Amino acid sequence: MSPNLAFVTYETPFAPSGGIAAVMSRLPRYVAAASGLDTFVITPFHHRIPKTSSIKKDMTAIGKVIVPFDNRQVGVNVLLYDSSGRWCFLEAEDDELFSGVRHPYDVSAKGADLSNYLLDDALFFGCAVAKTLPLLDPQNGWILMLQDWEAATTALALAAESKKKFRSFLTIHNSYDSGVSDSDLLRFGIDPGLCPGNTILDRALLLVEEPVFTVSDQFARDFTEEVLLAKVFAPHLQKRLANRLMGANNGVFTDLSVDPNVLARAKRGDFEPFRQWKAANRAQTLKALEDFEPSPYRPLWGDLRNFDHGDVPWFVLAGRDDPRQKGYDVACRAISDFLSSGGEANFLFFPIPGDEGLPGLTFLKRLAELFPRNVLVLPFIFQEGYFSALQGATYGIMPSYYEPFGMANEFYLKGTVGIGRASGGIIQQIVPLRSASAFSNAVQVRTDRYFGISARPTGLLYRERDDLPSAASDWITINSADYDREGKNPDRVEQRSSLALFRSMARELRLSIEDGVRIHQQQPDLYYEMLTEGIIYIQNTFSWERTAQIYLRHIME
Repeated sequence: MSPNLAFVTYETPFAPSGGIAAVMSRLPRYVAAASGLDTFVITPFHHRIPKTSSIKKDMTAIGKVIVPFDNRQVGVNVLLYDSSGRWCFLEAEDDELFSGVRHPYDVSAKGADLSNYLLDDALFFGCAVAKTLPLLDPQNGWILMLQDWEAATTALALAAESKKKFRSFLTIHNSYDSGVSDSDLLRFGIDPGLCPGNTILDRALLLVEEPVFTVSDQFARDFTEEVLLAKVFAPHLQKRLANRLMGANNGVFTDLSVDPNVLARAKRGDFEPFRQWKAANRAQTLKALEDFEPSPYRPLWGDLRNFDHGDVPWFVLAGRDDPRQKGYDVACRAISDFLSSGGEANFLFFPIPGDEGLPGLTFLKRLAELFPRNVLVLPFIFQEGYFSALQGATYGIMPSYYEPFGMANEFYLKGTVGIGRASGGIIQQIVPLRSASAFSNAVQVRTDRYFGISARPTGLLYRERDDLPSAASDWITINSADYDREGKNPDRVEQRSSLALFRSMARELRLSIEDGVRIHQQQPDLYYEMLTEGIIYIQNTFSWERTAQIYLRHIME
């Protein structure tokens, strides 16, 4: 009999936080279609998250399993939900478990150390998955696709089981891990002698099969080659991962928004319809901003009344704030330097507050106060005008400290050229313009792996110098996030501006902004050629069908 296949994941589109949720909304159904296997997505029932709790009425209870936890037995209701796939939710009969509020990992509201509670939740989840699999199918085997460390706990819970019955594969979306002691495992009935180590991934990597997947080819390289990942985030995993990592590039995360007729004309070299299309979206964005009424929970920082001042390029930045990954602070420093020197452009920030909340983004508020006619910051999900802003913008910027896959594909399919730090999947999604000032040797040595000198450019990549002697210590300082998180001094930008690494990143990003402005002003046809080629390249290169085949080629061997 054929085995079943299960994606085991701590977050889903019903309880999103980052990229895993976006992947889980697409990849499982493509793998199911390509493999013909019964495929499930198994995830916690995060009872405090509205997207999860709102669909409980449509779930079907198929049974209950019991999980040991601190010398007691906790019941777990197994709930099935069918909606573009088979979703299996595990509902703990203990409201202290799976109690994230804003997102699945937000368990700090319990009033104690977040990492300890999240570790408990993850270990409980892994044990619950192990108990649930025989309930879903008591006869056939399972292929398990474990997503990041929170789901890798399943491998620990199944350590005593036959690998013929349960074959586990790990996909790493981030470098995050969690320390775990033998006593922690014993609290959940897991034998630590079967999975020695000091962290969840350290132990799980002894149990999962090869290869270990990541979400892009370049991130597989970065995990062992980049200073931040290899020496700061995950030095303890380097031996476990040596020669095991494989990139399975994600597909695209949005549909093409550009009018097909506009794109067809652009392919023939007629860019006027594209210009008109972007101008219409820019006007729509300004109307949405004009109609918007700020509130304490949905503030607007900057001077909207004077924001529209002629045909200057718009640069957009968006996504959840993560002080150790997102790079909003680098962008803030680069934009401040650019505007202080007389540069002319508009910058729209759409940051979703992270764990530091709105106070943690005070440095962007200060930027908007310093340059009110050039900078607008809307620190929330601006549903009324975000997509039209992206479609009307000239460039989308990704200043990521590291990037497993990245959102460049979304920029292009929404009709905007990408600018990004040459890191992770960004490198694979943007073919750099070699004549740009920002195209340094640091960019070239990374992009030559993927693009020849004759490749048609689609955007701009930048990268800080590779020869900085303080790089390792600077990354440690950045990762420590040792600044005032309430918006007082020193804020994130002020604290990190003392670092040579940070200043080098900001300087190179400023160069790419200047490149972007120059192209917009002096070579408008080149801009639209890059945009058109970028859309074609993304459409022809990244697909979920291909991603599914990469996985199946290895897990079905």
